[in-house]
Formats: sequence, C-alpha cells, structure tokens
Amino acid sequence: MLVMQYRITLPADYDMRIIRDRVATKGPLLDDFSGLGLKAYGIRERGADGSPVHQYAPFYLWTAPEAMNRFLWGPGFQGIVRDFGRPAVEHWQGLAFERGPAAGAVPRAATRHAA
Repeated sequence: MLVMQYRITLPADYDMRIIRDRVATKGPLLDDFSGLGLKAYGIRERGADGSPVHQYAPFYLWTAPEAMNRFLWGPGFQGIVRDFGRPAVEHWQGLAFERGPAAGAVPRAATRHAA
C-alpha cells in the first residue's frame, strides 16, 4: 500500500472556484481506477482558517506501486502537469488501512500534520 500526495500552490488572486469545479468534474473519473483505494482532494483558501496560500493538494491511497505509476504516467496526471506544471510528488509506504464507522459518510474536513 502506498500513500501519495502532491501540492500545487496557486497565486493569491486565483479563483478557487476553478479548483472546486475541477474536483467536481474530474474527480469522479478516477472512481473505478484499478488499484486506487482512496482519494481525497485537499483545498486551502488564502485567508480561510489562517491559510497563507491558495493550494490544491490531492491525496491518494494505492494498493500497489504499479497502480500509482499508471496514474502518474496516464492522462489524469498529465492534465495536472499541463495545467499547473509538474508538482513534486510525495509518497510513503502505508502500513495499514481500516474503514471506520463513518466510512460511508461524505467527509467534511481533513487535517495533515507534518513535522
């Protein structure tokens, strides 16, 4: 299992509705992507909750490195590269994944803590 995330910091005057529309229209295209266990789209808006920047930060949980590589070399990620430039892709080995009692609910928030 692999965890992967990339972050795209956007200009201060960027219309974040463009990102929300992108997530709404393009996000479902990965629903049946073989080897993708979970996806979440992080969005930070400058000034909201103290964020100093606008940022788009997709997060993925992959069942195997081959699936992650297929995505990174495929048309979905190439669209990111075309529209925003090539972001640095972070990835980590996942140790475990367990569905909790809220697994069927629509998430309302996520937090990432980094040292």
